[in-house]
Amino acid sequence: MSGTNARLSIGEFSRLTWLSPKALRLYERRGLLMPYVVDEYTGYRYYRSSQAKRARMIALLRRVGMPLERIGTILDATVDEQRELLDAYRIDVVRAHERAVALIDSLAGGLFEDRPASAEDAPGVSSRDVPAQPFVSWAVRTTAADLPFHIERATAELSQRAGAAIDRSRPLVVVYHGEVSWESDGPIEVRVPVTGESSADGVEPAGSELFVDVPYGEVQFPTILRAFDAVRDAATHPTRRPSGSPREIYLDGDPFRCQVAQRYVETQS
Repeated sequence: MSGTNARLSIGEFSRLTWLSPKALRLYERRGLLMPYVVDEYTGYRYYRSSQAKRARMIALLRRVGMPLERIGTILDATVDEQRELLDAYRIDVVRAHERAVALIDSLAGGLFEDRPASAEDAPGVSSRDVPAQPFVSWAVRTTAADLPFHIERATAELSQRAGAAIDRSRPLVVVYHGEVSWESDGPIEVRVPVTGESSADGVEPAGSELFVDVPYGEVQFPTILRAFDAVRDAATHPTRRPSGSPREIYLDGDPFRCQVAQRYVETQS
């Protein structure tokens, strides 16, 4: 065979696309680029030369730092949808750069000073009572690298499902039921508030919570962990204990106006 129908071994396809066999196997596991055929006896993988365009597109998107799941969404979209998705990603990249610059500015004055942390450095923790809140939710496992994409996707899907029942007077909530880091994958639960229990997946009961306003430059991993530590420490007290999982609260739908909160219950001293 020749031309676009030529069958290539993984080594030949690797040389054609400038992607390592290791990267090709990763993209196969993630469902982004499947071999044309896998020999059932030897396990050898073969590709079509016509798949090179898709492979190079994956490589280019990875070069600009796009998460693999977001790449999959773009590859499966129409040409017009691809343009919209790329424009949206460009906006996200610009915002991430702005947050990085803000973080550098906030740390530059004291990052390299050899002094122990003091109580003055800790985020200010406040408390409040919160009413019961019905919500629709989406649970997903994600690492820190893909976290913004999953929150954005889940919010869009839930908002569409909730429709007119969305409670726009209440904020979006992301609950962390497990550790999320570069290696750990949660899970997280994205909750969009709704106005009535009939359209809800669940109801968060009324209660009390401790919360921290997160500075603009710290609304990102790992700097936001400082806020999680603060509310956890405040909830671990002789007269109270944590209740449920910690969460991020996004005010007015703004991805850069964030609070970190922890529900708590009073205990006897």
